[in-house]
Amino acid sequence: MTMDFDGLVAWLRGRLGRQVVAATQSAGAAVGNTGLSVSGPLLVRDDGEVVLIDPPPGRVEAFAVGSATLVLLEGDFVGAATTDLGTGDSVLVQAEFGGLVVTVAEVPRAQG
Repeated sequence: MTMDFDGLVAWLRGRLGRQVVAATQSAGAAVGNTGLSVSGPLLVRDDGEVVLIDPPPGRVEAFAVGSATLVLLEGDFVGAATTDLGTGDSVLVQAEFGGLVVTVAEVPRAQG
């Protein structure tokens, strides 16, 4: 399902406190193997914890994944979509911001 910036933020906020994996990679034809992956609980960061230099117009949403900070700028947003990976629930979202793809996926809860 495709979504706008508001939908992406709502998807993330709906998973606050859950264990997730977040990864980044370059978008487009120049996709390479360089990226960043981090896992941990998804939390909201206080705006005062993020410093931006000359950001594009629009909202700034900051989340924590473990000890890392994920900063999403509405002015850089290109598009986003979710998938259920066959689970029946949208467990993964990919969003493009300029030349960067950000993926956030829920870590399956242990059965037992």
